[in-house]
Amino acid sequence: MALIILKQAVVMLLLNLVGIIAYRAKIVDKTGGRQFSNFVLEIVTPVLVVNAYAEVEYETRLVKNLLWTFVLAAFAYAVAILAVTLLLRKKPGRETEIERFSAIYSNCGFMGIPLASALFGNEGVFYATAFLTVFFCFAWTHGIMLLTGQRDRRALLKKLTSPTMIGIVIGLLLFFFQISLPEILQTTFDSISGLNTPLAMIASGISVAQVNMLQPLRNPRIYYVSAVKLLLVPLVLMAIFVPLVWIPLEIRMVVLVLSAAPSAAMCTLQCQKHGKNDGYAAQIFAMTTICSMATMPLIVKVFTLLTSWQ
Repeated sequence: MALIILKQAVVMLLLNLVGIIAYRAKIVDKTGGRQFSNFVLEIVTPVLVVNAYAEVEYETRLVKNLLWTFVLAAFAYAVAILAVTLLLRKKPGRETEIERFSAIYSNCGFMGIPLASALFGNEGVFYATAFLTVFFCFAWTHGIMLLTGQRDRRALLKKLTSPTMIGIVIGLLLFFFQISLPEILQTTFDSISGLNTPLAMIASGISVAQVNMLQPLRNPRIYYVSAVKLLLVPLVLMAIFVPLVWIPLEIRMVVLVLSAAPSAAMCTLQCQKHGKNDGYAAQIFAMTTICSMATMPLIVKVFTLLTSWQ
């Protein structure tokens, strides 16, 4: 499994470089990069989610596993919130809210779904969508309150009716009622789903290219925040997940991998919206995205070794 993650990480790094080159060569500008991201989030990801549910045959085992994924994902966020609160203390002059948001919430849609797909195919995406649902609920309640101190209920309602969430609902209906898509529509969905990894990683590279990486490289604090996000929190979750032998290994692996993904790009976007330091959020996003190419395979390798006896 670690080898699969490593290969996927290298592919993602190369795709990131394509996005960086496109931005540096002025083939795509900042506005184009945002449109690129919106295309992935509003069209490709929802289609991928529907496709994942549509191609999985109904089994009692999968229904049980789906419920376990919801529970484990919610538990993982509760643990992450507690751990990050203890590890990233408030001090004058620090952007603690941005650091905590970045350390808790991961880029699970962009990087998590392709990795889950690489590890377990459509079944992995099936579980990843459950994690994504929990992510939306936590990020648009706790996350927004963390950044702004405000309860953005309208934003939560809007997100719960976003294309991805609608895709999850449609996918669940297809799964539970075992409705097959027409062949021509299935072929179209397969083609669009195949765009998710390359487009998502290129869009991520465009975002990274907009950040002056020399500045975060000179800031020791960003190294620490990145370590909390990519190593410390996943290691805490790993220590908890290993003994949970009654939960299927693939579910624990998917939740761990998605939790260990780099910081969510959502933090930068929300900082822009609410007048926070979006530059600092972008630097953390860029640093964790680059470092995750090494840390995610490491986390998977260690977890695989620890659970090899199960």
